[in-house]
Amino acid sequence: MSVGLTQPIWMEMALALLFLPGVLCSNWLVEYQQKEICAVTGSSVVIPCTYKYPVMLIVEKVMWSHGRKQSFDGPFIIDSNNTTHAATKFEYVGNKVHNCSLQIHQVEQRDSGEYAFRFETNKGGKWTGQNGAKLNVSELIISMTTPKVHGPIKEGDCVNLTCMNNCSSAVMWFKNRKPLQEESSTLYLRDISFQDSGNYSCSPKHHNRPLSDVIRVNVEYGPRNTSFSVWPSSEVLEGSDVTLTCNSNANPALNYTWFKIDGDSCLEMVYQAELRFNGTQTSNSGKYFCVVSNKHGRQNSTILTLRVNEHAKGMAAVTQTILIAVLAVVSMIIIVPMVAWHLVANRKQTTPPEPDSEENTQTTEVHVTSPTSDCSLTKERREEEPSQQEEVTYATVHINTKQRANIRQQNEEATPIYGSIWEQQAKQDLYSVVSRPTPRGKQAQDDQVIYSTVFRQ
Repeated sequence: MSVGLTQPIWMEMALALLFLPGVLCSNWLVEYQQKEICAVTGSSVVIPCTYKYPVMLIVEKVMWSHGRKQSFDGPFIIDSNNTTHAATKFEYVGNKVHNCSLQIHQVEQRDSGEYAFRFETNKGGKWTGQNGAKLNVSELIISMTTPKVHGPIKEGDCVNLTCMNNCSSAVMWFKNRKPLQEESSTLYLRDISFQDSGNYSCSPKHHNRPLSDVIRVNVEYGPRNTSFSVWPSSEVLEGSDVTLTCNSNANPALNYTWFKIDGDSCLEMVYQAELRFNGTQTSNSGKYFCVVSNKHGRQNSTILTLRVNEHAKGMAAVTQTILIAVLAVVSMIIIVPMVAWHLVANRKQTTPPEPDSEENTQTTEVHVTSPTSDCSLTKERREEEPSQQEEVTYATVHINTKQRANIRQQNEEATPIYGSIWEQQAKQDLYSVVSRPTPRGKQAQDDQVIYSTVFRQ
């Protein structure tokens, strides 16, 4: 009985003696890179760790313990042979070679304390890294300083937000969960405006989400941008439903009052944002406006004119409007083409003829032969008609080019022009030839001869 009880002890002693040289040579070791770590509540933290052992051995089991008393016998928060720890807040991010790091998610105050690593090999070797890493958990404390401790924050005030923790002085600020550029432990909001209202929080630097509690900054201000809206229209038929709505921006909430202008006085209608008329009457016509107010001020809207028309008059007005529109369209269809035609016709009538330019007018010498004397006849002419006496008279005639073109056309058609002239004092038949010589460079076809027969009466 005693031998059976003492045999396992002798075996452990033998193994200890077997591995004693390795221990003396520092072949067994667990090292924590940070002996003391600070983490903020709600954050995640990693305890870095490495270990080593004789080369001929294989690591079969790794464990982490929380608390000095549990370093050897447990209970263990991490046990590689126990899968029940897989879904907990503690995660082993190391391996079975040399990395033994531990990560803790959503750190809480109860997670503070000492953490130690232990491993076992295939030859029965066991090693625990004593004097484990110590984790300190700090709360994030966010506070606000205002000009009046219990008074409201008004536009123009100065507000300071402070984020304190025992781990680091460098923090990140968030407004409505969106990061800000400020990294100091105090956020200064000077000359504050209503746009600075929001939910503020903080976290240690390099954290991408807020970890502190939320502080609400509520900036109060008087009414502004007061206006109204009307549905369906400011001009309706009798019996229609109409809603007037007053709109404004302010903090805190506003008080609304609707007024109707009655001569030199104003009649209070309702004390709410909407003024409703169910089945309007002509007596509801008039001018209206709303007044909004809170403890920081008041403001009036502009004046709205509401017109309620009688049903018959309203229908007549609608019919008249439609008739006018139809007449306008018909008039446009008829009048526009007539005006266009008139303008085109008038343009044709009023277009002046093109004046004859100097280029179109040529001076042509015309030789007129009259029977007054034969002194001016050429020798050839006298030989042909010795019995006739002719006198040549020179005259200058201006002939228009266009007329000349007409004459040319007649000449090409070989149609001679005859004229009969009766002279009372003529004593004999005269033969007169009027010729217009062709300008230099022109063809012979441009020549024109006009024959005139003068009969003596």
